Amino acid sequence: MTDAVHTRPFATADDSGHGGLQTFVTAGPSTIVADVSVAQGGLDLGPDPHELVCAGLAACTSMTVRLYANRKGWNIAAMHVEVFHHADPDQTPHDRFERVITIEGDLNDEQIERLFEIAEKCPIHKLLTAGARVVTTVGGN
Repeated sequence: MTDAVHTRPFATADDSGHGGLQTFVTAGPSTIVADVSVAQGGLDLGPDPHELVCAGLAACTSMTVRLYANRKGWNIAAMHVEVFHHADPDQTPHDRFERVITIEGDLNDEQIERLFEIAEKCPIHKLLTAGARVVTTVGGN
């Protein structure tokens, strides 16, 4: 197998133990509660899994654009990235992510256009559009 072996997982999810759907998600040094809405059987105490994917795309987009602008010495005063998830059952693939990027700063039209092109190169954007393999191992006692 040629896949890299990691000594520490990128993320973990542990059932809260309260009998609901609340899950403690640890990614890097942070732990948050993930949940689903009350209508879906949760308590709406945190983002649902689709919202977490949207958050990853929004964060990666912002970081990618910021890194590029910094490297070029371009002035971004503020940036805001919104990501929406839609399920289109009559389309393939069914899932669609819509991203809205707002950039403020001393930038000309060509620089703004280039930053939108760079957003397309965000690693999470590329992962979502290219697809990925998920390999699952089930453990237990």
